Amino acid sequence: MKNILIMSSKNGSNFEAIIKYFKNRNDINFKLLTDNKDAYVIKRAKKLGIDYICVLKDEIKDFFLKNKFDLVVMAGFFKILDKETIETNTFINIHPSLLPKYKGLNAIEYAYINNDLKTGITIHYANEFVDEGEIIFQKELEINPNWSLRKLEKEIHKLEHYYYPRIIEKLLGLNVLVVGGGAREHVIAQKISKSKLLNTLYLADCNDGFSSLGNKIEYTDYINLALQAQKRNISLVVIGSEEYLANGLVDVLNKYKIKTIGPDKNFARLESSKLFAKKLMEKYNIKTAPYKKITSKNKIDKYLSYFKSPIIKADGLAKGKGVYLSDDINSIKKELLYYLNGKFDKSSKTTLIEERLFGDEISLFSFWDGENLLHFPLCRDFKQNEKNENTGGLASICPIEIDFETNKKLDIYKNKLFELLKKEKIKTPFVVYSGLIITKDDVYVLEYNVRLGDPESQSLLNYIQNDWLEIFYMCSIRALSSIKLIENNKQITTIVMTSRGYPNEIKKGVEIKNINSLNNKTEIYFSNIIKFDGKILSDGGRVLSVTSDNRSDIYRVLNDIEFSEKEFKILDV
Repeated sequence: MKNILIMSSKNGSNFEAIIKYFKNRNDINFKLLTDNKDAYVIKRAKKLGIDYICVLKDEIKDFFLKNKFDLVVMAGFFKILDKETIETNTFINIHPSLLPKYKGLNAIEYAYINNDLKTGITIHYANEFVDEGEIIFQKELEINPNWSLRKLEKEIHKLEHYYYPRIIEKLLGLNVLVVGGGAREHVIAQKISKSKLLNTLYLADCNDGFSSLGNKIEYTDYINLALQAQKRNISLVVIGSEEYLANGLVDVLNKYKIKTIGPDKNFARLESSKLFAKKLMEKYNIKTAPYKKITSKNKIDKYLSYFKSPIIKADGLAKGKGVYLSDDINSIKKELLYYLNGKFDKSSKTTLIEERLFGDEISLFSFWDGENLLHFPLCRDFKQNEKNENTGGLASICPIEIDFETNKKLDIYKNKLFELLKKEKIKTPFVVYSGLIITKDDVYVLEYNVRLGDPESQSLLNYIQNDWLEIFYMCSIRALSSIKLIENNKQITTIVMTSRGYPNEIKKGVEIKNINSLNNKTEIYFSNIIKFDGKILSDGGRVLSVTSDNRSDIYRVLNDIEFSEKEFKILDV
């Protein structure tokens, strides 16, 4: 149980916003302290069922010398505390300006009178001076020149009431749930487990290779998972795999007021329906390959004749295997027939025929928080095996470099992506994966995903040196503008070890030996393994990933792993 003291001298609107935000938490005990027995905040406390005490100004130091709290929150408390009092507890304060501008009283009025173009709020640690403590968080507000002073005050208070409780939540420590069981979820869980912001990590549907990183949650359905998350006071759910998003997990969690990283079911169609994505790209003039939708086997010859170098894509989800490339038109026809007959069940009953584009493929990951779009360094993944079959991904590198002219074209695309998300009024925070190809004339979109990729995540999350839980959390509260990315000074590579035959028929249950005695200069992330009777056994096509800034170390580890079905890609880039 965390004990939080809120200090307020007058109205107490921030006090009420904080209490209401945490009303479903059973692990926090709030108390109000006021130095004004006639303050309206007392009425708010009584209405909300919060205990309060009135302490005269000359008794405050003695009170804090005798009482310890996990956090002391100043919310409209107008007495400056001395150094000795401040040192008894951790005090935070909120101020209605972008400090260090306009310290003290009347900050909103000063911004208004001076015709400032912007103002905002600052949350900071309190010290013995007026509004000079270390800044924790700031949020800008553009000032509309037509606003009255009253309107500006109202907009500032909106920011205060929204962000103050959420930053308090962050400071108290976060309970986080990671959902999914692949190498992508493994690296996400690993990075979160190392965060200074983490209180407790929970895992749902994890594989045996990383289950020790957190507390497992078993659930029966999405509602049951949401109820368990609520019971455990989980602040944030990071969803790794597309199936959960396409099936509406975010919609359920949001009904229970649980923050998520992932789009709702409706906008998850950006990944779960190639046709939906194509229509959106057309709407916002985003360059993509010409295409035709096909549902009838009788139209195969007619539709293929429209394209010089056709490829086919299942409209729905196919676990990274729904794209077919071939230079042989008869092979294309044969595969298209399989697709329309239900090779990927409903996902391929509708298929797209596209003109094949030629060039270098790149992966752009961008975090969207409902207002801001934060772009990460470019990655490259390698999907094709030695037989030129498309897979779920066999390797990745991060970052990659592009030339100046291509970068200008990429900037144009980024602006169009922002326009799409803004005008479509997408409010749920999520990760946009843009699968791009650099042709001789421009940058084109091949596909969209609405989550982090695998194996790009293994490289990207090791390349970016930030606290990843902070990135995820600030994304979930519309605060990505506060994130400044910290990059590694070396390129990161990930190589995937697969079972022989992937992406087609493979053997499961084959023992994997010698993992625990391997080179610790690399990171190993498990995709499809189970532990049984003290052994590690393969349980799918992609078995594990090895990640490092030294490619020689990666291959040394892969060669040392004892696995009779082992295959992996040799990169020559």
